[in-house]
Amino acid sequence: MVVSTKSAAKRRAYYCPVSTILAFFPFPWTALNPPVEPMFRDMDNIVENELLEWIKECIQTRSNIFSCGYQGHVYLYEDKGRRLILKAPTGWGLGRIIRRAMLRNEYRVYSKISGVSGVPRCYGLLDGRYLVLEFIDAIPRYRARITDRDMFFESLLNLIKDLHKSGVAHTDLKKKDNLLVVEGLRPYVIDFGVAVIRKSGFAPINHYLYNLARKFDFNAWVKLKYDGKYENILEQDREYFNRTVIEKVSRWIKDTYLDIKKALRGKR
Repeated sequence: MVVSTKSAAKRRAYYCPVSTILAFFPFPWTALNPPVEPMFRDMDNIVENELLEWIKECIQTRSNIFSCGYQGHVYLYEDKGRRLILKAPTGWGLGRIIRRAMLRNEYRVYSKISGVSGVPRCYGLLDGRYLVLEFIDAIPRYRARITDRDMFFESLLNLIKDLHKSGVAHTDLKKKDNLLVVEGLRPYVIDFGVAVIRKSGFAPINHYLYNLARKFDFNAWVKLKYDGKYENILEQDREYFNRTVIEKVSRWIKDTYLDIKKALRGKR
């Protein structure tokens, strides 16, 4: 997994209204109790029980926390010549159940996109609840210096298309920490907790949500490439921009909130 180099104390979870809405719809709720596949893949020098004890101790002592997000805490494992990311659900009651389901959904997503370049490698779901991912040193796009913007966004567009060919739509690429840059050039996409997996056969609701999520992905690409200055969109990129009703409403809510906030400040 690729994550920011900020310390946990300085990081916050940033929420996108669109992804918050979709979080309750796209992923299958059967994720609450799915069969769990074997955990290890090409990790002969790390014993499963050892890694499990490590993450439990980290949770208990609140140590090795690398970042925090809406799914829970992210822990950094550094030992035996390896650097891994372990994502663990937090909270209690229904909130914890939902976060655990999102991690299980993310695990299934990684199983679908294992051959796609530009996403972290997934090593499995430890003890049915801790997602184990590759650590890749990168910088969040909003803080990165991109050496060739045209090449970067062309690569990102191809990455998005590869995800869609695998039957996965990310849904939340506008979230500032979900797109990262390796060596100033290569895009990496992370955090598939609210991603939509397209089901085969007759599944009209799932197919509708999947197609909606695909539009979110392409709209996010346009927004990021043009920094939200939609009047500058080139003709060849207009086919990828099709703002949905949900996005329009989300934008209206955000603009209204900012206008009210600005007005209240002016009265002080």
